[in-house]
Amino acid sequence: MKTLLKHIILTLTIAISCFNCTEEIALETDGFEDVLVVEATLTNELKHQEVKLSRTYLIEGDTQILENGANVSIINAMGNTYNFSQNGDGIYISNTAFEALPNINYTLYITTSNGMQYKSTETELTPISTIDELYAELTEEGANADKVQVLVNSNNETTNAQYFRYEYIETHKITVPYYSTLDAKINNVVGDGLQYNIYTVPKTENKQTCYITNSSNTIIQTSTSDLETNIVNKFPIRVIEKDNALLREQYSILVKQYVQSFEAYQYYKIINDLSADESLLSESQPGFVVGNIMPIDNNSKRAIGYFDVSSVSSQRLFSNFNDLNITQPPYPFNCESELSVINPMGPYPFNYNENHLILDYTLAGQLTTPPTPNQRAILYNYLTKKDYQYLDGDYPIYTILSPACGDCTSFPSSSNIQPDFWED
Repeated sequence: MKTLLKHIILTLTIAISCFNCTEEIALETDGFEDVLVVEATLTNELKHQEVKLSRTYLIEGDTQILENGANVSIINAMGNTYNFSQNGDGIYISNTAFEALPNINYTLYITTSNGMQYKSTETELTPISTIDELYAELTEEGANADKVQVLVNSNNETTNAQYFRYEYIETHKITVPYYSTLDAKINNVVGDGLQYNIYTVPKTENKQTCYITNSSNTIIQTSTSDLETNIVNKFPIRVIEKDNALLREQYSILVKQYVQSFEAYQYYKIINDLSADESLLSESQPGFVVGNIMPIDNNSKRAIGYFDVSSVSSQRLFSNFNDLNITQPPYPFNCESELSVINPMGPYPFNYNENHLILDYTLAGQLTTPPTPNQRAILYNYLTKKDYQYLDGDYPIYTILSPACGDCTSFPSSSNIQPDFWED
């Protein structure tokens, strides 16, 4: 949800700013207002609940500003108070685990470090709903034809649930195509790699197979209020190109369905609409988007955000290319060795694919036309400064790989520890 919060902050910063566009320009903040941003969804899960506080920031900025040192609490209509404490990520976590109960109103209270006081309107838990089916299929028609869609079905004919918001966390397995259990080390360096020795040692951890995890960073909503039946049917949560490496081995997605009130649904819908270019750059800006967080006294500035009390259900799906009847997607990088000769009169191996290099320590370059590369220098530079991985070889010929082809931990958001939920 951190990326979603950033999305909301940036969108609303733009909404607060006042500007007209008649031609393409670089976006800059005009009339910036420093405003508290609140993201708080209390659920019916028995857990340590979370409240996220930050500040608006300039459109041209890229650093999220956390709101530190605030006092945060939730009080229900029964008089129970749940206090929150800030963790290392700037998120406020309830000191005790609790859950939202039906037919009880809850109010969020915030006092910032500079004494500004805010509270939400009284809010109660939304109707209970469950995800009946979560599945993936290759779509044959429409805008997403020939793509894999993750779809949700939810029958709410016996409930009053009509407004839904979704989040997902997806994880996929990735195995590098080439791997060695040895690492290359360098010693006895002369100059800046003019001469040196290479030796190998066993790797201290396995970096052949990893699990990459990412979360949704957009607002995903749907409503059944205008339908003849109160059923969410084949609603797309995620659309994936069929040749995406997500599906190359094993793919898992955890989908959470939040039931929203009409007011919460409308608030998030406005935020989502504002994030579209045609809305952000229209000549008529809507200005401040009102949520349900209000200043308690006149000394406090207004705040952006919504305190949502939602019932939630979740379901996990595992899938891969075999389940979907598609061709196995390619590895995301070309890791094959590609050698040629640039001078037939004096053969000198030249690597065309920088991801997979076969280098000769004895070849220190020549002033020919065209000049021949200094493979000794390349080998030194790539092993010491570019984190290339040793694959094979001994003096003088060595094969090395880019991190993307030989070290799965080089991928963003990756871990070589298998998640507890994983199924192969």
